[in-house]
Amino acid sequence: MNEVDVLVGRQVAAARRRRGLSQVAFAALIGRSESWVSKVETGVIRLDSLSLAQRIAELVGIPLECLLALEARTGHRQVPVGQGQTLKLMHLLINPRDWEMWDEVKRRWFFGQAAASVMTMLDLLRTHPAHAHDLGDRFESVRAGRVRLDGETVEGLEQATLGYRRAYRSSSAFSLIGPAYGTLNVLLELAPDAGEHHDRVVSMIGQMGALVGTMLMLDLGDFDSSRQYLAIAARAGQQIDDPQLLGFALGCRAFHASYSGNRRGGLGFARGALDLAGRGIHPVTRGWLSAVASEMHASSGEDRECEFLLDEAACHLGRTDLADLADPWLGIGVFNVDKLAAYRGGGLMRLGRYGEAQNALLGALGRLDPALRKHRCTAHIDLAEAFVLDRKIDDGAEHAIDALRIIESTRHADSLRRVEKLFTAVRPARTATVRRLGEKLIALKAMS
Repeated sequence: MNEVDVLVGRQVAAARRRRGLSQVAFAALIGRSESWVSKVETGVIRLDSLSLAQRIAELVGIPLECLLALEARTGHRQVPVGQGQTLKLMHLLINPRDWEMWDEVKRRWFFGQAAASVMTMLDLLRTHPAHAHDLGDRFESVRAGRVRLDGETVEGLEQATLGYRRAYRSSSAFSLIGPAYGTLNVLLELAPDAGEHHDRVVSMIGQMGALVGTMLMLDLGDFDSSRQYLAIAARAGQQIDDPQLLGFALGCRAFHASYSGNRRGGLGFARGALDLAGRGIHPVTRGWLSAVASEMHASSGEDRECEFLLDEAACHLGRTDLADLADPWLGIGVFNVDKLAAYRGGGLMRLGRYGEAQNALLGALGRLDPALRKHRCTAHIDLAEAFVLDRKIDDGAEHAIDALRIIESTRHADSLRRVEKLFTAVRPARTATVRRLGEKLIALKAMS
C-alpha cells in the first residue's frame, strides 16, 4: 500500500464527509461504485485520473492541490536530483547566418556544438524521472505548463525516424541530414516531459544520432564530427539499457575505426557488439553485426572467421519468425539476404578470391532492388576492385562508371574516394574504357 495513495484517500474521505455525503451517494455523483470509493479512501487503489480528481475537487469544494495533499506530503518522499528542476534546453543551432554545408570548418563547428547540446540533455535526462510517480506529479507538470507526450504523437515520431533511416539507402546526405538534424531538435524539446514514453524518446534520439553520424562519416567524410554522434547513439542505448541500439552503435563504430585505418580497432568494436548481442537482440540486427565483423576479418585476411560469420548471418536472416518478433530492426537502410550476398562478395574480394567474388557480386547486383542505390553503389565498387585485381581492367572500369552514376545523386564521399583510388590504379592502362572513367570522374568532381 503506497503511503501517498493513503494520504490522498484520507483527503478524499474527509472532504466527502464535510459535504455530508455517504460513499453510496458520492459514488453515484462521480459515476463510480461504492466499492471503488471505499478502496480509494483506504489507499487500496490509486486515484489515477487527473480529470476525475478535478471533478471530485469541484464537487466537494476544495482546491485540487489540497485534494492531492501536495503540501502535506512533501516530506513523505525524497525528490530525486533534478526532478524539481524543469529540464529545458535551448533548441540546437538552426540555420545560423553563416551556415554552409560545403564549408568543412563551419560544418564541423556547427555539428560539434549541436552534439555537445545533445549529450548535455542526455546527461540531464539520466536523473530526470521517466514516469510520473502519481497524480500529484502529473498535476504539477500541467500546472507548470509542461506538455506530456501522448502515445499517438510518439508513434508518429517513431514512424518519422523509421522513414529517415530507410530513406538513407537512396537519399543524399545533403537532402537528408537537415531533416534528421531537425528531428533531433524536436525530440530534445519533447524529451523532458515524455513521461511514460521517456525510453522511446531517448531511443529515437539515439537512432537519429546514429543516422547523422553515419552520414557525416560515409557521405561527408567528416570522421571527427561523426564520432560525436555515434557516441550519442551509444549513450542513449546505455541509458535505457537497450542492447539493440547499443549494438548498432558499436557496429557503426567498427566501420568508423576500420575506415580511419584502425582495422584491429574496428574488429574490436564488431566483436564487442556481437558479445552484447548475446543479451538478446533482433535477428536482423544480429545478422548485420555478424556481417560487419566478417568484413573486419576479411580485411585482415582471416578466411575462416569471415566465412563462419557470413554463415551465421545467413542463419539469423533465415529465421521464419522474423515478422512476428516485437523488437524492430533499428539500423539504417536495409539488411536482407540480398545485401548479405553483397557482403559475401565484398569479403571474398578482400580475401583475394577474385573469381568467387565476381560471381557473388554479380549475383547480388542482379537481386538488389534498384531503389537501394547506396547498397548497389558499394556492390559495383567491390566488383570493380575484384575485376581490376584480377587483371580485368575494362570490366572493372565499367562497374566504376556505374558507381559514379549513382554517386552523382548520392554524393557519397566514401564511395567517391574508393573510385578515385581505383582510377589511380588503372590509369596507366589508357584503354578507352579507362579514359571514359577518368572523364566521368573529373566531370563529377567539377560539379562538387
